[in-house]
Amino acid sequence: MTPPRAADFTLAFVADLLAKEGLLSDDARRTAFAREGTQRARLLRESASAPGRTLRRAELSPIEVLASFRFPNTRREGELIDEDRVAQSVATAVGTPYRKIDPLTLDAQLITQTLSRPFARKHSVIPLERAGSVLVIAAANPFDRELFENLRGLTGAEIKPVISSPSDIHRAIAEVYGFRKTIDDAERRTTQSGPDVGNLEQFVNLAGFDSLEASSQPIVAAVEYILHYAFEQRASDIHVEPRREESIVRMRIDGLLHPVYRLPKALHGAIANRLKIMSRLDITAKRPQDGRLRTARGDAEMELRVSTVPTAFGDKIVIRVLDPSVLVRDLSELGFLSDEKEEFERWLLRPHGLVIVTGPTGSGKTTTLYSAMQALAAPEVNVVTIEDPIEMVHPDFNQIQANTKTGTGFADALRHVLRQDPDIVMVGEVRDGETAQQAVQAALTGHLVLTTLHTSDTVGSVSRLRHLGVPSFLIAATLTGVVAQRLVRQVCPSCVKDVPLTADEVAELGILHPEDYAGRLLARRGEGCPKCRHTGYYGRNGIFEVLSVNRRLRQLISDGATPEVLARTARQDGLRPLREHAVRKIAAGLTSFEEAMRATADIEGER
Repeated sequence: MTPPRAADFTLAFVADLLAKEGLLSDDARRTAFAREGTQRARLLRESASAPGRTLRRAELSPIEVLASFRFPNTRREGELIDEDRVAQSVATAVGTPYRKIDPLTLDAQLITQTLSRPFARKHSVIPLERAGSVLVIAAANPFDRELFENLRGLTGAEIKPVISSPSDIHRAIAEVYGFRKTIDDAERRTTQSGPDVGNLEQFVNLAGFDSLEASSQPIVAAVEYILHYAFEQRASDIHVEPRREESIVRMRIDGLLHPVYRLPKALHGAIANRLKIMSRLDITAKRPQDGRLRTARGDAEMELRVSTVPTAFGDKIVIRVLDPSVLVRDLSELGFLSDEKEEFERWLLRPHGLVIVTGPTGSGKTTTLYSAMQALAAPEVNVVTIEDPIEMVHPDFNQIQANTKTGTGFADALRHVLRQDPDIVMVGEVRDGETAQQAVQAALTGHLVLTTLHTSDTVGSVSRLRHLGVPSFLIAATLTGVVAQRLVRQVCPSCVKDVPLTADEVAELGILHPEDYAGRLLARRGEGCPKCRHTGYYGRNGIFEVLSVNRRLRQLISDGATPEVLARTARQDGLRPLREHAVRKIAAGLTSFEEAMRATADIEGER
């Protein structure tokens, strides 16, 4: 039997393969055959004209053509057939391993020293790793044996092909070769005359990958590559850190920092200056500075908050990525259980009162407050915020930057805001006694006040207000409710599996006679895959403790009851502690046992 050739890898081959596997219906298969030419022309046209797309070759793989139809997966309701699913089926059928490309693990030096960019793009291949004499190559066409023979002769290595989606391969080619070129060009120019970084726009239009490749300003291009990559990887923070011998770029994704790039030390100053200029900071100042800039990502506008601080080896830059789709969400998307959401919404519908959100830094308090204000915002409502710093500029809010140097600290600003006829006031954080007193007075005089406190649980907010000098009777008169929250990582849906809990784990859940349930209770856990960067988690969700101040609690607060008495009474009245909420998220399969225990360890340790 004649071995298959590269030309045998056609849309008909791929469509027939998926149909035999039961993933593609006969109607979808016929549609793909009938519209193949039109679909190819459309994809090539979009690839050539759309901003931000990677440069593509003239030919398109049958994998991406079939996936572009977005046919439904007949074996999994609600799921569409994408490139990864097609590539997996092809890999299984031809007996070649499938590999999902993880951009964070790519070896830029190996890639750029092994193949030229034109060769990689023309043949849709990219080296992934080398172990001794074996070179692992990701390819889109498993039948291109001539290509693999040429690679063997070109590299002098034994070629081990794996199949990856064409889009992943071409995105990796654009990022690795493009970024590497800008860094090399920037390093060369830096040693000559220094980079040109003369743009002082507050709103910065980032170029697409196509424009970046042709950029005559390599430092500008390098910075924009970093920002593009952060947006694509859902990073919440970008760290550019100078070290003795190099500069390291790390990105926080789903709460964890991942090293992404290592840059020549000579470039750090130029990159830091470019970021300072973009965010309107003083490039000559050797002191901590804070700035911000706006940019567009597709149809959405992103805000970036930039912080610089001098270190022993240069300025460390941290960029907070403020994505409106993440920071301002519908209340139903935050993670409240149904009864908790209803209770929280009842508080927001009251014309006055004090609503507090508590939790440590990074627990999602700002997202909860912004989402609450978005739910309340209307043309007939005056929403005013006092923040330090303003997290994200929102068109429906009147936002004030708290600044003690200009006489607009939290307390002073709140005093002035109350003369501005507000309906809803959000105080970013109650940090001192004067601000606490002002917030309580505002709630007492007919305003809905939303704020945050740094306490570990809901009952602790009462003690904190007392420590700040607010009388117990005023707390009782104004406090409507308190939300304590944490963020837990969600189990990755691509590598999830059910695992039995041990007796010790069952005991940690508070279940009596854990030995009776050991091995019988199941929880979900991610095994780790490229999509989740082998962490087992993808995305985050909130867990909450919602304390509604009813008549009995109000009387106890007024009487000066201790936190222990308040906590016991609240539980008797139905308070669901953070740990119990976390256990429900385990039962729903949203998070793992380990993640839920980690997120609530500080609470349980205090009780």
